[in-house]
Amino acid sequence: MPVPADTVLVHIPTLPSIRSSENLSSSTSSKSNLAKGPVDAVIYRHGRVEDAPHMTEMQFSNYLFHYPGIAPKFFLDTLDYPAMTAKHAKQMAPPVDERPMAYVVAERQNHETGEGEVIGMSQAMVPDWERAYNHRWNPGWEYDSFDCEIDTLYVKLGVQGGGVGRKLILGACQEGYDRFKMRKGVIIWTLLENLQAHSFYRRIGCELAGIRTIDLSGCPAECAGFAFRDIEQVIGKK
Repeated sequence: MPVPADTVLVHIPTLPSIRSSENLSSSTSSKSNLAKGPVDAVIYRHGRVEDAPHMTEMQFSNYLFHYPGIAPKFFLDTLDYPAMTAKHAKQMAPPVDERPMAYVVAERQNHETGEGEVIGMSQAMVPDWERAYNHRWNPGWEYDSFDCEIDTLYVKLGVQGGGVGRKLILGACQEGYDRFKMRKGVIIWTLLENLQAHSFYRRIGCELAGIRTIDLSGCPAECAGFAFRDIEQVIGKK
């Protein structure tokens, strides 16, 4: 697809593919959210302020599709679209090099409209330990094991399982390495009962590092932390 002149592309390390939509177990996923095969003709770039509403829609549609029964109903019933959109827009407003986190956006050309379509997003940032509590680390892991957190990873329903998620993680790790000089481990948190996410993270090489508790609209919820031990190994520097 044509790339606008002001687009800042993100480098995605070239590593062998390790999955496809056919690898997903029917016990942990629904065919309605899966790609028919590898998703190609995708560019990976830094987020722009105008992406914010598309990011929120994709993020919340994932919540409503994957989280019923595993997240508090009140949390799902009170999702605040304007507030989340404003948050994304604020974080992407400064120039790329001044942002507190790296937004990586996957975009492809919509076959019907011919325009760019946001189909995935990830964020790399310094770990924020204070927004959760009661961390219980597995042997061999501790707070000091990490200097990178993938804070957000969402792929649009209908294209999950096509390799976009893995590339978004690779891009976020590359940005963490290049922009924030991160050199330790990488951690990604997901709800403890989100078994589809657990399966995905294990397939791409993560280990279960620990469990912690977060607050979801006043209700405690348990999260599992999946981790890479070495960011350089993730992006092929070793």
